[in-house]
Amino acid sequence: MSFYSFSAYTATSFLLIWKIEESVATLRSQLPPQFLVDYHSSNLSSTDRIRQSLAVRVALYHLLQKLALPILVLSKNGQGQPILGDGRFHISFTHTRYVAAVALSTVVPIGVDIEMVTPTLRRVQERFLTNKEVQNANHCLEQLAIYWAAKEALYKRLANQKITTFKAIFIAPFVLQGKGKVIAHFNGRKYGMDYQQIADSALPPHVLVCCAD
Repeated sequence: MSFYSFSAYTATSFLLIWKIEESVATLRSQLPPQFLVDYHSSNLSSTDRIRQSLAVRVALYHLLQKLALPILVLSKNGQGQPILGDGRFHISFTHTRYVAAVALSTVVPIGVDIEMVTPTLRRVQERFLTNKEVQNANHCLEQLAIYWAAKEALYKRLANQKITTFKAIFIAPFVLQGKGKVIAHFNGRKYGMDYQQIADSALPPHVLVCCAD
């Protein structure tokens, strides 16, 4: 078992992070049949992708058990987003080849995203950041990763709203810490988000952002 951490952001929103260490067979063996109804590994391009897809389902299974919530059929909507049962519980998935995470809210839509901190972010920052955000990040890789993850998390949170470009989302300046909060501005509204850096000597550095606002 590779449980990494559990967080309760509020009384109704939760996060579980899973360190991906198991084989495909081991991960699959941990899943209830309800989570395999629409699972098709043939749609995935590599063993790594299969492991990630299974690991995030295992993370959801353990989160539901921890919260004493029912194990319902897992499916996807037309946009490819995960749906649990009739949708009364709001969930969001994210993963890299090393880590998977699941966010769940019993009340409101929720979005979560995890990103690896890599030099590639400097090369692509102008594709997803405004000029002001580029200046604020000042080439700091950790801040760039948080900007990207925050925009991805809000995109998932606002699944029913059309966001044509990440530059339409503005992330206010923030002081980088191990854990903290950021504010996103979109379409005349502010959204609060929680972020954390994942520092583990056995893993490349990651950041995670969750939006349940």
